[in-house]
Amino acid sequence: MIQPTGCTTCCHAPDAYCDRCDLLVGLPGLHVIGVEREPGRLQITVESPSTVMGCPSCGVVAGSHGRRMVRLVDIPCFGASTVVWWRKRTWTCSEPSCPVGVFTEQDGQVAKPRAMLTTRACRWATEQVRREHASIAGLARQLGTTWRTVWTSIEPILTRAAADESRFAGVTTLGVDEHLWHHVDPAGEVPRS
Repeated sequence: MIQPTGCTTCCHAPDAYCDRCDLLVGLPGLHVIGVEREPGRLQITVESPSTVMGCPSCGVVAGSHGRRMVRLVDIPCFGASTVVWWRKRTWTCSEPSCPVGVFTEQDGQVAKPRAMLTTRACRWATEQVRREHASIAGLARQLGTTWRTVWTSIEPILTRAAADESRFAGVTTLGVDEHLWHHVDPAGEVPRS
């Protein structure tokens, strides 16, 4: 296909990130370096650019210790479950008296430390449970992961939300779901549905 004059093509600069792919994926501070499509699954590889980093304990400028791959489940995209492979940077503190040694890049906007789901996948799953009455098993199918992975990730969020009394602010009337109402059998006084 012939490109119009002055038009650039996506992902063809060998030493640069593609801002269009970054915009499409939408993970703050991370750049897309690869995308693979399999039947029913999308795999996206991302990384942050190399920068100078200070040790979180002593502040000494740390040396690069390479990168390590972390697998995160993300929200479904384009009709497929999505996995994000984050090439996290690692550093070594060069201060001999510092107890830290090697440390790894963290970004709570992308995922909490040791998380299995991205932050936005946790937010999406929580909203699906709260607003759409989705089941955890149904969410696990959509995300392409297990029930335990989804529940472990969102249970603390739901617990905090349930404990927040401000959620009742402005509520004046509560309804009852008549389908869950148990009727009492007049003969034996046994609840029945």
